[in-house]
Amino acid sequence: MKKENEQGANNIFTCQGDVNLYNMVHVKFGEKSSMDVAFNSFISGWYLKKDELLPYITGKEPVYDPKFETKTLKFDGRDKLVYIYTPQNYDKSAEDKYSVIYMFDGQSILTTGKDSGMDNDTVCWNVAEHLESMMSVTDNKAIIVGIENNDFYRWDELVPDLGDINTEKEPENVKPEELTKKRGSDFANFVCDTVMPYVNENYNVYTDAEHTALAGSSLGGLETFYTVLSHPDKFGTGGVMSATFDMYADKQWTDFLKDKINMDNAPFLYFYAGRYNGDNGDVSQTMYNRLIEDGYPKDKLVFNKNETGEHMIEYWRGIYPEFLEAVFTQNVAGLEFGSPVQYKDTSDPLEKILKELELDPSKIEPGYIYYDNSETKWDKVYAYWWGGMAFNSFTKEPYYFSEWPGFQMERIDNSDIYRIKAPWGNQGIIFDSGVTDREVSEGKEAFQTTDIPYNNDLIGKLYKIDMSVEPKADPGVMKSKRRYSAGNWSDYSAEK
Repeated sequence: MKKENEQGANNIFTCQGDVNLYNMVHVKFGEKSSMDVAFNSFISGWYLKKDELLPYITGKEPVYDPKFETKTLKFDGRDKLVYIYTPQNYDKSAEDKYSVIYMFDGQSILTTGKDSGMDNDTVCWNVAEHLESMMSVTDNKAIIVGIENNDFYRWDELVPDLGDINTEKEPENVKPEELTKKRGSDFANFVCDTVMPYVNENYNVYTDAEHTALAGSSLGGLETFYTVLSHPDKFGTGGVMSATFDMYADKQWTDFLKDKINMDNAPFLYFYAGRYNGDNGDVSQTMYNRLIEDGYPKDKLVFNKNETGEHMIEYWRGIYPEFLEAVFTQNVAGLEFGSPVQYKDTSDPLEKILKELELDPSKIEPGYIYYDNSETKWDKVYAYWWGGMAFNSFTKEPYYFSEWPGFQMERIDNSDIYRIKAPWGNQGIIFDSGVTDREVSEGKEAFQTTDIPYNNDLIGKLYKIDMSVEPKADPGVMKSKRRYSAGNWSDYSAEK
């Protein structure tokens, strides 16, 4: 890349490329390399911050603190927060109105901060900065409406009722009725009949489908797919990212799609998925190719396949300019319309994953991790872990991740110390009081640690919460859950 100039403490580098040939790019700096991000004319530039690429306007000092409005509406008798971002130069009386981009999981798209009800403290989609960056280099303009799905009801709200849930990939102890109440069909109606009328009445926006889009990832991708195909008179574009299509089996999808294939006003569908077996690449491929085979208009279909992409916000943030291109042009320059997708089948990826994560199971030493319950006095203690590839340190077999609240720990000789056979290879852990999120939503008190970074060196260690730091309650209907943010690991000895 060519160094153009300096901006304060920052250097600006540029490069040229044909967006019709390349739709993704990554940046190398020293011995490091960024993840792939969108390469098109719908973003002014990418800003390298702590090894991450964030959207920004070239030549302007990057600021990641968007201001937005919050509106409370009602769904199923509960408060539902709606976050509305209008661009900095928003003109409420302009003759040329604004398009509207609706998004599920609004708590993760604009900013961070668990204390203020956002998804986490570290990362978001940065859609406000994406929008400002796009508007600085194109004539397109929009507002963004994020609908929060930040509590246990997410699994109810973002799963439409298409029939029997497919539980083939769920843990054996999970019952379909405990997994979801399938309120997604009614939630789609809530978006169309409650959220959209409020936005149309109070903001200077176009109200036709051509200027209206919807997007989401994971369950939000599933709900987006369902909503735009069920309401093509409302939405002209759908961003279907890493969608959990395996919530339903083939029969349910056949019944749903039978009257959606030959619609005159079929929405433009932008598909994105990462790894075949780690980011719903397998089920996204199946659905996309099925649409092609069944006769969905090919000029309304594109698919960005990122075979190394993970099921993480950073990857959805990275391709957002491509979704914006789809919204405003019904096209993505670097992708072919309606071309069948073919992943490399990595259904049994253990050996590859071990290599990528630099894990060698032969080096596993058996051991326990311990929790000190002497001050918290929970009736039960559970451990929940995630990230990487967990192995049971005793059996050296995969230690599959459990549904929340995790695995129950064993009490040692009626003492206040609890233990569990340590996982090996995972990246995070939480200790909690064993209360499900559905129980919390119904008012039952629950406690847990915050997300604790984990590595194999902690096997044999004891964790104790620092009770001098008061726990913080979760927002909304999850307010009966409290999280402790401080604690320490120490060596454990049975003689203590």
